[in-house]
Amino acid sequence: MKDFWTNRNRLVFSVALVFQVTALIIWSTDKTPSGFGDQSLWIAPVLMFMGIVLPVVGLLNITYDIRKIHKLKAFGAVGSVIIALISYVLTLEPTASLWDCGETIAAAYKLQVPHTPGIPFTLLLGRIFSMLSFGDVMQVAWWINFMAALFSAMAIGIVFLIIWHYGAQFTQSRSLLFTGSLGGAMILTFSDTFWFSAVEAETYGPSCFFMVFLIYLSIQGNRLKGESKVSRWLLLAYVSGLSYCIHPMCILVLPVCFLIMWKDQFDQYWRYLPFSIGAGILAILIINKIIAVDLFEWAFGLDRWLVNQWSFPFYSGVIALLILLIILLAALWYKLSISRVAIMALFFVMLGFTPYLMLFFRSAKLPPINEFSPHNLAMIKPYMNRESYPGRPLLYGPYFDARVSRISKKADAYTVLGDRYQKVGDIPQYHYEDHRMTILPRIYSDDPNHIRIYQEWTGLSPGEVPKFSDNLKFMIRYQLGHMYLRYLMWNFSGRVSDEQHAGWKAPWDGVADRSTIGYSRANNQYFLLPLLLGLVGAIWQSRKDQKGFLINLSFFLITGVLLVLYLNATPNEPRERDYIYVGSYMAFSVWVGLGLMVLGAKWRVVPYTLALAVPLWILYQNLDDHNRSGRTFQIDHARNLLGSCEPEAILFTGGDNDTFPLWYLQEVEGFRTDVRVKVLSYFNADWYINQLTRMYYDSPPFELTLSGQGGQYGPFNPLYIRETVDSPISWSKYMQALLSRSPQLQVKTSTGGEAYFLPSRKLRLATSQGTLDVEVKGSYLQKNEIAILDLIQSNDWDRPVYFNFTSLNSLSIQLQPYLRQQGLVYKLVPERSQNEDVLYDVEKSYHNLVAHSDCANLANPNTYFNHEDFESRMILPLKFTMNELIRNLYLNGDVERASEVVSFAHDHLYFDHLEPSYADLQLAEFLNKSDPAKAESLALRLFEYMYVKAERTLDAEKFLTRNEWYLLQECTRFLQGDRFIERLKSLESRAR
Repeated sequence: MKDFWTNRNRLVFSVALVFQVTALIIWSTDKTPSGFGDQSLWIAPVLMFMGIVLPVVGLLNITYDIRKIHKLKAFGAVGSVIIALISYVLTLEPTASLWDCGETIAAAYKLQVPHTPGIPFTLLLGRIFSMLSFGDVMQVAWWINFMAALFSAMAIGIVFLIIWHYGAQFTQSRSLLFTGSLGGAMILTFSDTFWFSAVEAETYGPSCFFMVFLIYLSIQGNRLKGESKVSRWLLLAYVSGLSYCIHPMCILVLPVCFLIMWKDQFDQYWRYLPFSIGAGILAILIINKIIAVDLFEWAFGLDRWLVNQWSFPFYSGVIALLILLIILLAALWYKLSISRVAIMALFFVMLGFTPYLMLFFRSAKLPPINEFSPHNLAMIKPYMNRESYPGRPLLYGPYFDARVSRISKKADAYTVLGDRYQKVGDIPQYHYEDHRMTILPRIYSDDPNHIRIYQEWTGLSPGEVPKFSDNLKFMIRYQLGHMYLRYLMWNFSGRVSDEQHAGWKAPWDGVADRSTIGYSRANNQYFLLPLLLGLVGAIWQSRKDQKGFLINLSFFLITGVLLVLYLNATPNEPRERDYIYVGSYMAFSVWVGLGLMVLGAKWRVVPYTLALAVPLWILYQNLDDHNRSGRTFQIDHARNLLGSCEPEAILFTGGDNDTFPLWYLQEVEGFRTDVRVKVLSYFNADWYINQLTRMYYDSPPFELTLSGQGGQYGPFNPLYIRETVDSPISWSKYMQALLSRSPQLQVKTSTGGEAYFLPSRKLRLATSQGTLDVEVKGSYLQKNEIAILDLIQSNDWDRPVYFNFTSLNSLSIQLQPYLRQQGLVYKLVPERSQNEDVLYDVEKSYHNLVAHSDCANLANPNTYFNHEDFESRMILPLKFTMNELIRNLYLNGDVERASEVVSFAHDHLYFDHLEPSYADLQLAEFLNKSDPAKAESLALRLFEYMYVKAERTLDAEKFLTRNEWYLLQECTRFLQGDRFIERLKSLESRAR
């Protein structure tokens, strides 16, 4: 180890330390609102990035002779990167995509704090790339998307090198190595999941790069000796820490790295395999549990003791823990010289976690996006421990029918109050009946929707008691089959459609006719060719290079099957989760490349033909559903939503796709920063409620009763209803009694803590413009609903309050009589409707939907709008909303404007490249009054679409739904032709 600390390395690490400390000082001393000063956003990120990268330079410590690198190998690797990068750039999303992308771009652009696990190094890289927009906010999203494309392309280059490395174990033919490596890399380049993740601003592109980068560093390190090999171990440790800051899934490859690095140190497999994998799993546990979680818990526990018991200043516990760790490591260093490399490796892993310091320093500036607000140890601990996510049993847990036998206290919840840590509640631990516990629990959720799906997949009848065999059945059929093997087949056999739960494409299903009205662009056929090539490569490698096969098999299984078992997902996911298992697809692509080499050893022309033809065919099949280069509708739609709100309003949203595009618009493009956007799923958290009391951009703070200590989670979450009063109770008086901890509202919990109840489900909110009488559905009032009622009462109509459709339908408080639909939003008003339902504001809806909306992107026939995210969740609801405006205009007798909106809707929302639906038939009914030809065209297209869909359903020996029959019947009624009646009858006869 003495040779490691050369003068060069001392200089490199010293400069890196200076850069990182300087960046942290800049962030901590920034006095601008939310820490958005120029130095914090332009200088500090560059310094931190350089401080992170410099240790890699010091740890590499190797000089390569460029002449030793075969030119064909270098050409292939660079060529793979270039081909992949060009492909991804040409199909890159120009703005923020759906799901987490809007949040990632918004958080990266101003270095804010996203949801756990935080991905701080991804954010830092995103900020660096966003600088290339040179202040043009409309280009920020493109450049951060480009970051994902670049890292994905570099991952392709490394996969090329990995295939070459394994192929060189059984062939010396350079042309064969080049062909197989390029073919395998290109098949991965254009594969469904990898391409999808490569063209959007998510962390999975960089994650793919860091996974294969760790593996390739290990491959190169296995050849090193002496101090060079020690340096490589330390580099692997440092990059592992950095990889965790990209995404925790990156460190899943550590057992693979140990297998590679110790490949030549064991002769017997019975020692090599368990020892290497065991060491890798231990490394994962140390990083994922001890460093990422336990260190912060220890620091918080020690700090709480020193602060509360001895009046030390905050963070004294951090200093004390660091001193203890230094003493411990120093003792091990001098007493156990054999452990010095391990101690240094542990140090470099922790050094790799420095991007998290950036996250905590940025959180202390209280930016608008500051999820879980990890700016002090009391909040850092739950942030790193991911306490916002529900736990999932892994090896032992309950069946879904298990009853809770008792509730104990798992831990105390704390917050900072003044100069000490204040306990604000208990974190419960649920214990279940012993006889309904099982090993390897798979069907454990007691959610009624989950139970229904458990029963569907296991064949259980309602009320039937599940057995261990049902556990295994669900694990094999659903978790491994439906939620993993189906995804694997998507990538190496083909995909049926873009509807959720769509199956994989079998070769006997043929190639979809692109001229058919029901054609899905995601219907991709590969004829099993990539899968068969991969199987050939795997079998051949298992015979010719057993250790290499074990290494790649471990990569494949750990990032695939074992990850499935570890995640233990519940059914009914909001979207497909194929991107989680991308590591296993990369491992399988290695076998695909080897399969091409195997065929080349027997038939000279075959591999060259397949290496060219198969990737080109996959490119042809996947291009139309992976090209996002012209798609902006998700942001246009979000802009329409934000633009529907009055100045200084608050808008409640219900989910990711409702919220993250709005965050992007406000944080990056600076659009409508006067509107406060609040997502209800976060509104159960005290830190999120308390954000309302601060000013952000052009949005003044809101007055709340439930703030400060009263806004912390604990006894008020939830409020269970115990109906002791039948008449409405005053909400303001109840809140005062609640905050004063009135004994009359208290009940004791099984853990000895306090809980509070609501004595009536009828509530009366007194305001300056009258009273609001609302009723609570269900058996309790959640924290977010308490906060909404508090906001309504405290706000007293000073600021407009809006809901979107998903947020409104997730509430248990009946606000509908006080809501007015204004296009895409629902405004809260003081007047109660006579029919106890939402009233329609025609003028505002016309203004928001027609006069001031942008749907132009829908007209582009080359733009792909997938079924789940766009057609069913955005475009179809927009069509129904527009039809509702038309209906209300006709009801009001405003025939002229109704006809205008009918024409507007037809010209802006109904195109041949979009899916027809019941909304088309609704518009056809309206259009029939002014333009029967256009009306018939809409109805005819819907009939043909449903007819083709029905034929496919019946061909598959499945049943049509009631809604599908209804649409066919209604289209037939509207079209009134004998030929339509006959075709409907033919379907009915087939269905009998």
